[in-house]
Amino acid sequence: MRRIPDHEVVAGTILFTHLFKKCPETKALFGFAVDMDAGSEEMQLNKAFTRHAANMIQMLDRALNMLGPDAELLGEILMDLGKKHARMGVHEQYFPFMGEALLEMMQELQSTAFTPAIEHAWKTVYAALSTSMVQSMNTEQSVLQSWAKLKAQPNYQEVAGGMLFQSLFHKCPETKLLFGFPIDMDTDSETIRKSRRFMMHSTYFIEMLDKALGMVESKNMDANMKELGELHVEYGVREEFFPIMGEALFHTLEQNLKGDWNEDLKAAWQGLYGRLSSQMMAAMKNKK
Repeated sequence: MRRIPDHEVVAGTILFTHLFKKCPETKALFGFAVDMDAGSEEMQLNKAFTRHAANMIQMLDRALNMLGPDAELLGEILMDLGKKHARMGVHEQYFPFMGEALLEMMQELQSTAFTPAIEHAWKTVYAALSTSMVQSMNTEQSVLQSWAKLKAQPNYQEVAGGMLFQSLFHKCPETKLLFGFPIDMDTDSETIRKSRRFMMHSTYFIEMLDKALGMVESKNMDANMKELGELHVEYGVREEFFPIMGEALFHTLEQNLKGDWNEDLKAAWQGLYGRLSSQMMAAMKNKK
């Protein structure tokens, strides 16, 4: 296929043309009307479309080259791609259509060279690649769905925020100093729980987390995490507090979600929290 002039654009265009015919609603991902002819000149001359079509072939080429010795790294890349595709509005149900379109593209370009054995091999490889991406997409969605359940509880900001910071204080008494409390003060004391500063900040943290989760699918996420990281330097927050805060967050979620909390959901939250906290810590390092 590489022998074809400008093969990435050619192959990518054929691939997406087949996809659009099988699943017209995917045209909307490119800003095209659902009823637009999949083979129209307007579509095939659209620079954003041809660029993405070429990128798809490049991505597939890189993935194939990484099979085997770089399988672990490939897995990480596919997980990241899954999350990015979810943010672009790609749905899980599109993947089987893309798989069919991929086989038809190969058949069209290779003709008799595309034997049943080769077709079977492609089906196997595509199933493995797409499964990793879909799992990543579902992971992010499970976090957002569980957060929505927590938000449905009465006074969730005050309740969850108070529970989270009390858990943090139990796990790391030193963090009490950030609120002006002595390290040896009883974490469950009325003085702490009814402190205006404690109540305001614990509620603010939940609001901040809610905002961050609402931006998971936004391109502005990195910039906002950078801003929060820089702000926390001024509060006296240190990098070593982040893993402990993560544990306190997971404990709070478990207590509030009860039967809905499980190891898979915990792993999903750990992945997202790791992403958010690493961005904040990177900003904190640059701020110092």
